[in-house]
Amino acid sequence: MNTFKLKKHSKNLSVEITNLLNEESINQIAKEIGFVKKDVGKFDGFKFLDLLLFTEFNHKELSLNSMASLFQERYGIILSKQAVDWRFNELSVKFFKVILEKALKITIGKNEKIDFTEFEKVRIKDSTSFKLPENMKDKYPKSLKNVKTALIRIQFEFDIKNGEILDLSLHPFKEQDISDANKTIDDIDTNELVIRDLGYVQIDILRKIEEKKSFYLNRLNFNTNIYEKKQEKYEQLNLGRVYKQMRRKKIFRIEKEVYIGKNENFKTRMIIERLPEEEYQKRIVKAKKTASRKGQTLSNKFKAQQGLNVFITNTKLPPEKIRLLYTIRWQIELMFKIWKSIGEINKVKKMKIERFETFLFAKLIWIVINWQIMKQITIYFFNEENVYISPYKLYKTLKARLMKFREALIKGQKNVIEYIEEIFILSPYFHKSEKKKHSVTWSYDIFKTF
Repeated sequence: MNTFKLKKHSKNLSVEITNLLNEESINQIAKEIGFVKKDVGKFDGFKFLDLLLFTEFNHKELSLNSMASLFQERYGIILSKQAVDWRFNELSVKFFKVILEKALKITIGKNEKIDFTEFEKVRIKDSTSFKLPENMKDKYPKSLKNVKTALIRIQFEFDIKNGEILDLSLHPFKEQDISDANKTIDDIDTNELVIRDLGYVQIDILRKIEEKKSFYLNRLNFNTNIYEKKQEKYEQLNLGRVYKQMRRKKIFRIEKEVYIGKNENFKTRMIIERLPEEEYQKRIVKAKKTASRKGQTLSNKFKAQQGLNVFITNTKLPPEKIRLLYTIRWQIELMFKIWKSIGEINKVKKMKIERFETFLFAKLIWIVINWQIMKQITIYFFNEENVYISPYKLYKTLKARLMKFREALIKGQKNVIEYIEEIFILSPYFHKSEKKKHSVTWSYDIFKTF
């Protein structure tokens, strides 16, 4: 283990974290937005942040009374549960949102082994959602038709090349991914690679990405009209027939120049891959179960399509690297699993909406701070020792050591350095990833091939 680099990483990271969560700066933010008054004595912004950031993760189990009791235990200050509840308001939401925005701006350098010299950024974006109590339906409606159900959607985007979080925002579920893609198209700059799932794909979006002289890599929906141009005529491509031909001839991958859309007007590069038989059968079994629940049957065309992965891109990357590169996007699902199973962001009881949003921003602050720790540890062991660290295992340890982190933070930067160093040292023993057959470990396997 390179102790010099380890200490350097730990020190740089501790400086960023202690600057962010410094008592003086936190209280200054609270005063600037009016969350606390200038002359307040017993209660301040830092104490409130401490109360929410280092507490019970499952907010279904966290009552106002228990928070008041914890506040008294930590600071010797007696507050009624009504006094605690009163402090959850629009200003508390704004206060925690500002801190989250500052946490998102933490940068500790990038992975020297993750190059992608042809792209300035490699943008990965997806969303996750979860149900909320019915009293939040006005702000977080599921849809215009279903007015009785509350559902929140969180948009999450990060740049895998530079390790930066680009978007972490709350939306009602009715705001679909394609709507977000349209609203955020101006965020994309020249020479960036945008990797997104089906929900974000629309021909107008792809065209705008090209206009910005940037690049896209997406899976294609099987319902999209696909055409090949032959002798000045457009012929529709039948993917079911393509699958049968590839299977019969034992072809694994083909590339085509195609036109997509109702009017055959968007030219793109298409890579079609045939799944191994084992993976194909898994898809069919899953599809049959879904169809059975809905009282439907699978058509022969649908079954054939399930044997394919279809990608579209305007990059010049070799076809054999396209699917491997796209697996980066699948890794975002692991982060959502961490948010829900470890961060427990989806465990919400009935409460006023300002309390919920303040709680949620507090959890996201914790997630983002520990994202920085996770990123540095995974990159360090990948670069120095070719060891793969599991973010899931690492986050479990970070959660278990929540109060130890709080103690280090209160004592100062030197103790935060020691805390981070200890996590580094533990990682190759307790957080090593158990690579499974046909899997890609976190994101860093991909970069061996570029």
